[in-house]
Amino acid sequence: MKNFLSNLITLIQNTTKLSLSFLCLGVVVQILIDDKILGWDPVGNIQAAGSAFVGVIALIVLYLLFSKKNNN
Repeated sequence: MKNFLSNLITLIQNTTKLSLSFLCLGVVVQILIDDKILGWDPVGNIQAAGSAFVGVIALIVLYLLFSKKNNN
């Protein structure tokens, strides 16, 4: 069970890192080309989320702080 949870946590961490990488890439590319990317509008989605996105950012920051404390 402990091995399963460890693998699950690793999978979630890697998926989160990959998702954030795609989001950052999408924002940069959209800023450079000033158009939607294959129908995807990451900048517009972030702007439309408003205060809900602030909560997501806070969760990501807390997660990063917590994961760095566990690595040391």
